[in-house]
Amino acid sequence: MGLLYSATRSFLAGLAGVVSGWEVRGRENIPRTGGLLVASNHISFFDPPLVALAAVRELHFLAKEELFRPFVLGTLIRTYNSIPIRRGVADLSGLSKAMDVLRAGHALIVFPEGSRMRDGELHPARPGVGMLSVGTDALIVPCYISGSDRPGRWLTRRIKLRISFGQARSWKQLAGLQADLPPGRALYQSVGNGVMKEIAALRDGQLKQAPRGTA
Repeated sequence: MGLLYSATRSFLAGLAGVVSGWEVRGRENIPRTGGLLVASNHISFFDPPLVALAAVRELHFLAKEELFRPFVLGTLIRTYNSIPIRRGVADLSGLSKAMDVLRAGHALIVFPEGSRMRDGELHPARPGVGMLSVGTDALIVPCYISGSDRPGRWLTRRIKLRISFGQARSWKQLAGLQADLPPGRALYQSVGNGVMKEIAALRDGQLKQAPRGTA
């Protein structure tokens, strides 16, 4: 782990724990080495940094190209492993860079639904997460975050901020009976569907564990 990233993560993770009293489960499920996709639901602008702080590995990020245009912000997010990608088009350059990160044995956070879901609900995956995993053989760790879309409440501990990591799975395990399909949209979508089922299971686990009135 890079020294700057490690120091920043340690400090901010400790601060997040003190301020919010967050609950993080399943860190032990994150492989320490090898190409890895951390696939999370997405309900808030806070999700990428919060998931990164909760993880035990240095993560890389896909960020929309517009964020790199302001010099200060662009320099900052590049320093912390962000990869520019154009939204709304098939950005082969951005995807190629993401695959290079995975093939080099690093970890990348992705949001299978493709964008932030303002209603807080889970939505079908887009095929991108499947394409990245099939193309690199990277394992996938599902992640479910809750409470992040209400920062005024979790920052004051009126609700619990929760982040859960599931077991690492191969794309073949997630695709199930569809794993024998040739590489293409159908196979990638089946992997994405499997990822969302794992994320939904983590959500259901959080709901069962949460004390009444704190979910």
